[in-house]
Amino acid sequence: MTEKPRILVTRRWPDAVERVLAERFEASFNTSDVAMDANALSGALRSFDAVLPTVSDRLPASLFDGGDLRTRILGNFGVGYNHIDIAAAGHYGITVTNTPGVLTDCTADIAMSLLLSIAPDG
Repeated sequence: MTEKPRILVTRRWPDAVERVLAERFEASFNTSDVAMDANALSGALRSFDAVLPTVSDRLPASLFDGGDLRTRILGNFGVGYNHIDIAAAGHYGITVTNTPGVLTDCTADIAMSLLLSIAPDG
């Protein structure tokens, strides 16, 4: 039997997603839902095949220093990725993904609601 990839989910994700991840992978979850510190994230890069961070997790170049990284993908749960040093990840062959476009419709809806709320009656 093939060993399942080890993944770390750094913050709480929707329950349905966490259930699927637990079924398909050897998944570890940060159930305290508190942002992990630099030491914990650095250790995760050396212990897990995939790390699934959110925008609250800072992954600067210093976390990648020293090599010996097991992680091959950072599957970011969020639109932006400015909290991840893309160049450092790329240098070590780590793919970085994100979820572009997921906020486009709701952002437009909120903008229209705000505009309508300040429009004069009449």
